[in-house]
Amino acid sequence: MSRRILGLVPLSLVLLAGACGGGGSGKPAPKADFDGAQALQRSATAMAALKSVAFTVTSDGKTPIMVKGGDMKLLRDGDAQGTLTLEQSGQNVEAKVVAKGDTFYLDAGTGGWRKLPKSMASAVYDPSAVLDPNRGIPKLLTSLKAPKAEAVEKVDGKEAYRVGATLPQDQVGGLIPGINDDLAGQVWVSKADGRLLKVRGAFPKDAGAVVITFTDFDAPYTINAPK
Repeated sequence: MSRRILGLVPLSLVLLAGACGGGGSGKPAPKADFDGAQALQRSATAMAALKSVAFTVTSDGKTPIMVKGGDMKLLRDGDAQGTLTLEQSGQNVEAKVVAKGDTFYLDAGTGGWRKLPKSMASAVYDPSAVLDPNRGIPKLLTSLKAPKAEAVEKVDGKEAYRVGATLPQDQVGGLIPGINDDLAGQVWVSKADGRLLKVRGAFPKDAGAVVITFTDFDAPYTINAPK
């Protein structure tokens, strides 16, 4: 059971997805007077330079993946901690996860923390990849297909460039279990510093979307093994 849940961790730590765009006022969106590809490149550089980040995963609609939500704190070296909401037999179950050094700690609510060697999950998920400039989020940003400038709008009070693009399966599929197709996506990049604020990836056939919101960039997190 624990191995199965560990196989789901990549979704929460990787993506890999951001909140829905704002709007709804009926007014035409401001002119997208920026280069979408340049915004993505700038964001990839900014995210590759981070030492830490926090993110919240949510589901928009009924998605075909088992991770339905989560809140995580992540260090560049791969140490991480947080919670995941997992769908198990039609029920949502909250699991606590800590990655510290070479060890995973998992508490799925069935008897306290379990200690597992990272080697058991290394073939499926490497936490250090998330902020690695050659893998994870930075690599994903430079791999998006057909980027298109859509609008300038605020995300949590910050002005952001909204870029529409296709999330390629060959990149996303290696990070998120169960993704077998390209996803229609949108990303929100901070106008001020280029940091990625949101990502949204929509599944084919109107099967919902996965969303990630990024916050607390370079926060001085200390992640400890559970006792």
